[in-house]
Amino acid sequence: MTGNAPLRLLLGPQRPDVTIAQALARSGIGDAPIGVISAAWQEAEGDIDDIRQAVARPLTDLHLYHRAETLFAANPALHEAYRQRQDRLKAQQRLYRLRLRQLMIAARATLTADGERAMLAAERRHAISQLRALDQHHLRQVDKINGRYDDRISSESNPQLAEQIAEVKEAISLVDTVLITGGNIVVLLNRLRLFGLDVLLRDKNIVGWSAGAMVLSERIVLFHERLPQGRRDAEVLGKGLGMLPGVVLLPDAKQRLRMKDELRVGLFDRRFSPAICMTLENGSWLLYEGQTLIDSESSKRMTRGGKFKRVRSA
Repeated sequence: MTGNAPLRLLLGPQRPDVTIAQALARSGIGDAPIGVISAAWQEAEGDIDDIRQAVARPLTDLHLYHRAETLFAANPALHEAYRQRQDRLKAQQRLYRLRLRQLMIAARATLTADGERAMLAAERRHAISQLRALDQHHLRQVDKINGRYDDRISSESNPQLAEQIAEVKEAISLVDTVLITGGNIVVLLNRLRLFGLDVLLRDKNIVGWSAGAMVLSERIVLFHERLPQGRRDAEVLGKGLGMLPGVVLLPDAKQRLRMKDELRVGLFDRRFSPAICMTLENGSWLLYEGQTLIDSESSKRMTRGGKFKRVRSA
């Protein structure tokens, strides 16, 4: 490690085995105090005694979830704007999912169709380009919705929010590393943006597991093909913090993906290419210095042919 760029340590779920201590020791991050963002746990935010015992160093939770709840209770106008935005984002996601379902059915059928080779190749490329176009359209629509509420959900128009952001900024200034836990990724992403963490975390070392790793990527992809009520195709949620462009992170892939279904895996890889789709299982990790992968453990990447290959660092 050159030390010229902050480190990004990405881990899979911390159950059944807690592996964060081993990953931290190997990362070179050191044993200084760490700030914690556990907002994705919602009401259980701040319950970090198990993590503190595992990492054996001082931890300070930033309490983003509870800060937001306090703000909303004291500022009904802010809360209403926030609620309206979330309602619009949910409606947009439903419409996107409706269109996506049909395109995914068509793409899978086209990939398995018989016919003249050149003709099939052209149709398959077009089927995948339609999926990519829909994903990009959805991202633009999400950006437009967020943009409509930027003025109403901002520190400039909400002095109480500005005060909370200043407190969070001061707390972050006291640490070199911030840990972001897993949990509800929508709640996590919203709280990070509400308090300006997309800017405040840029120069910090970050350790994130599961959802806490996913939010660092350029584009957040939700996936779960093993739901009790049936399969659900991967869908784009929106933009992440953009600290790790060109990757799609897949925590707990063994439980969530049909990894032996070469058709689905291959389509997943081609749809999000040129991004690299990488798994993060319990016990695996990826270590970046800036945007350069410098170490990895037990992570695999999807391939166009529907297989998984070991991720190798630079």
